Amino acid sequence: MQVPKLDFRELFKSAVVLVLVIAVLQYFGGIMVETPGQVDITGLATIAVVFLIFSAVIAIVTVNTSLPTPDWATRTDK
Repeated sequence: MQVPKLDFRELFKSAVVLVLVIAVLQYFGGIMVETPGQVDITGLATIAVVFLIFSAVIAIVTVNTSLPTPDWATRTDK
């Protein structure tokens, strides 16, 4: 099994964008919170961690199969 080299800067930027978008939706639209004007910090942190874990799993799967490898992951054999 090959383990890819991950571009942590790209992954971090993607996670920040995801969390900011969800935070804005929570604050202004009341998405995933009881009333608008609230932000669930614990939920946002959980989403960021889960996003990073799933991104790493996707990179490992794509490197070891014929699927195209994402831009933020490179094969170690090249």
